[in-house]
Amino acid sequence: MSEVVIPSSTEDRKKLKLMLGEMVNQLQKIALERETYKELALEIKNQFELPPKVINKMAKTMHKHDFEDVQAEHADFETLYEVLVKGQASQGE
Repeated sequence: MSEVVIPSSTEDRKKLKLMLGEMVNQLQKIALERETYKELALEIKNQFELPPKVINKMAKTMHKHDFEDVQAEHADFETLYEVLVKGQASQGE
């Protein structure tokens, strides 16, 4: 049995269609914002010769205000890499 329930009243159908139309508008805005984001990243890359990976990470970190979390994650990665790949003893050993 289908989970889709089609509104029976004309008024509800009109309201649903308007709401879906607004969702489409929001998706269009998101697409435009993504394009602007990409253009800014490209401009930064070209003007300052920074790799896109660094630019994106910097912007996301600034947006989330989570620099300390990024630092801790990187430190954990370094430690794990050194122990597993380089064979160095961990601090707990």
